[in-house]
Amino acid sequence: MARTARIAQLRESIARRALAATGAPADARIIDVQRAGTVFVVATEDPASRWARYAVETFRIPTADDTDRDYEPGEAPKIWCALAGWVGDGMAEVPGMFAKAVAYARTA
Repeated sequence: MARTARIAQLRESIARRALAATGAPADARIIDVQRAGTVFVVATEDPASRWARYAVETFRIPTADDTDRDYEPGEAPKIWCALAGWVGDGMAEVPGMFAKAVAYARTA
């Protein structure tokens, strides 16, 4: 069980870094995180959002090619790349949006 908890904490930590790259508020609640190949799928709730309370976003996991040219090879910070996202107003929409995001991630 401890291993499962560590993995969940790691996924949430990674999701927070990806969300921060898109300017998502730090207090957005992470509902679910799943990895699909080289893509992270993150579902969030942000009650303060003026556009939509719930969001599901996909992020390509940074690779060695996602570096800043101003740094020496291997020293550049990794860059999270947002691929696609879905938004909705109700929690009931989240499972459908999440399923669409995972299906998208498997083809990305």
